[in-house]
Amino acid sequence: MQRGAMIKRIAPATPGGAVAVRPAAQVLALRQRDPWREATERARQVAVAREGVVLYVRGLTDTGVTQNNAVSLLLERGLAGSLPPHVGNMLAAAAKAGRSAPSRSSICEWCAQYREGGISALLPDHKGRVVEAAGWWGPALEYFNAPSKPDMSAVHRKLVEVDGFAVSYDQVRNYLTGVPAMLGRNSPARIGKNLYRLTEKAYIRRSTENALPGDVYVADGYRADVYLAHPMTGDIWRPELTVAMDMRSRFPVHWRADEHEGTYAVQNMWAECFAKWNHVPPFLYVDNGSGHKNRLMSDDMTGFYARAGIQQIIHAIPGNPHGKGWIERFFRSMRDDFLKLWHPELYCGDDMAPEALNRTVADVKAGRLQLPSLAEFAEAFNAWINRYVSRPHPEDSRVTRAELWARLVPIPPAGNVTELKRQALLLTVSRAMVKHAKRFYKHPDLHAFNGQKLMLEYDLMDNTVGVMRTPEGRWICDAHLVSEIDAIAPSRLEEKRQARVEDAMKRLQKKMDEQKARAGLLIDADAVADGAVLETTATRLLEASSDDEINLFEL
Repeated sequence: MQRGAMIKRIAPATPGGAVAVRPAAQVLALRQRDPWREATERARQVAVAREGVVLYVRGLTDTGVTQNNAVSLLLERGLAGSLPPHVGNMLAAAAKAGRSAPSRSSICEWCAQYREGGISALLPDHKGRVVEAAGWWGPALEYFNAPSKPDMSAVHRKLVEVDGFAVSYDQVRNYLTGVPAMLGRNSPARIGKNLYRLTEKAYIRRSTENALPGDVYVADGYRADVYLAHPMTGDIWRPELTVAMDMRSRFPVHWRADEHEGTYAVQNMWAECFAKWNHVPPFLYVDNGSGHKNRLMSDDMTGFYARAGIQQIIHAIPGNPHGKGWIERFFRSMRDDFLKLWHPELYCGDDMAPEALNRTVADVKAGRLQLPSLAEFAEAFNAWINRYVSRPHPEDSRVTRAELWARLVPIPPAGNVTELKRQALLLTVSRAMVKHAKRFYKHPDLHAFNGQKLMLEYDLMDNTVGVMRTPEGRWICDAHLVSEIDAIAPSRLEEKRQARVEDAMKRLQKKMDEQKARAGLLIDADAVADGAVLETTATRLLEASSDDEINLFEL
């Protein structure tokens, strides 16, 4: 029973069962198709022309002429030009391109189709008679579009065994494979809206032809799918690569290998990149990761981007790799062309054979396989990049990536690489001094700024000097370190490393506590006390003589 255009009522499969009412939007294929409404205007014009031919033949058959003779008479009159003008025009419009009239067999077929389905059956590429919606279509589509991605055979068994429909597996399979793509195997409900948007939904392919080399840098992080020797411990290690690429030329302008893609790695990569080419791009296209988007990088006054002279930061939409498709394509080429062939036995991507990967790890731990160093990786990677930039540009095969990048017109950065690597924050001056992380910096020129906030620029590797500037960026003085708590003060970078180690140890301790709790190794004070009482009672019972009278209430 229908309840309006948007509601479908499904009768219960068992007596007394609840009636299911679901929006028709969830079972779009349940509606009866209207081929005429779905057809294009050109297809409708062809169908109207065919109908005119069929009606002329039927008019002759109504006078007693057989259908074959009527078709022959129609074609003869059309060839002689003795048909009424409107019939002659329809006969020509119904014919295939390059022909003056359709064939005899085509006209006879149209007559049969018109008797069965009317004018809709005369549409080009008509799929046949429209079938009525079956009662199991809705449940089948609902079960099949579950996020768990059930198999068609499982959907068929539930329809038969649970819902009580008399339907064969072939009927279920033919229906589910015949529904529109957005409702079938690759529907948003089945594969997820995000994956559907990335793999099925149409998107606009963007061109960079109107950009100039150096206008936009695109950057992203990538944990390399290769095993190297850790620079400190020598154990198995996968470096985190931070790579920057020029959007117009597809030229990799710089890369770094670090433990993780944090603020320190990202800032140093950009500082080295700007100093390397003596160029600061007006725009940066980065993701929303913590290394690219934080106070030290993004603050309007003290952030790295503002101090380096970047005009605008474009953050990609989370979960949308198409946004930075240029750098994602570079990572794909690097994996296929370099990582898989440099040392095939050390490649550890998700498509690596598990048994080969396990054998590699075992050989490394047993000392039978020597891991390459980071320096060896860098040398081979840079050699591959030189070959990569010599390939034709994907948007203009007449030039290579390197030739297009050579057209760069540099915009010099505001400072050298040491100055760009500094971090900054606002501090309040007190008694011609500022304090930052257990360190005091003092200078006589700071007396004039007591009680005011100034910008301190500091080097993570050097504690001795802090550059003082006004909030607008004007240089005041180079303040010197005058006091520190530790006898041998570690650098700020070392402090960050120690803090990261302590955080990692805390996480490991939490995991150890959880495993002990799961194994029941935690001490329960109440259980221990009850056990002690029982043990004392048992001891007194054993020590008592069998002839003695024992009062259990006094124990």
